[in-house]
Amino acid sequence: MKKIGLTGGLGSGKSAALKYFYALGANVLSADDIAKQLLKSNAVLMAKVREYFGHECYENGELQTAVLASRAFCSPEKQQLLNAIVHPSLREYLEKYLQASSAIPGVMVVEAALLFEAGYEDLFDLNILIVADEAVRIQRAAARNFLSPEDIRRRISLQFPDEKKRGKADIVIENNGSEGELQEACRKIWESHIRIS
Repeated sequence: MKKIGLTGGLGSGKSAALKYFYALGANVLSADDIAKQLLKSNAVLMAKVREYFGHECYENGELQTAVLASRAFCSPEKQQLLNAIVHPSLREYLEKYLQASSAIPGVMVVEAALLFEAGYEDLFDLNILIVADEAVRIQRAAARNFLSPEDIRRRISLQFPDEKKRGKADIVIENNGSEGELQEACRKIWESHIRIS
């Protein structure tokens, strides 16, 4: 199994790229979805979230994502605290999953918003970064997430700047254009760097 890491900031288009790689034949996985599942099912993580972010983060045992997000993404310190709670378990899950699937032929693309921030790049054979201008990212995220431009800017400020990520990425996709252009960029990368003949 060829392992590909896919990352980009809020509104960059990484989720759309993941769909395109799936359509091209990749197995796909969202690290963010796994993190949410861990926060819903891992008793140790749930206890830590309640301790540091408040019991209101869970209602009748169900994770209240919006409540946790509002408390975790209000400052770098709070976000780092949440990351310190989640990332060790998430890395362990990814390592086991990738190891278990390593003998299976094909390609696995893992979408991870904080791929470089969490230091996961060593888990993958190739790391792809998707970037876009901040104005474009804000427009996309506002249309999708019901967040205000101020909230989006604050969340963007909590992530590594694109320039820092560029130095760590193997391939960078500039995604300021249409969905068709992104799809074509993904297809070219698939043909030249990913596809196993």
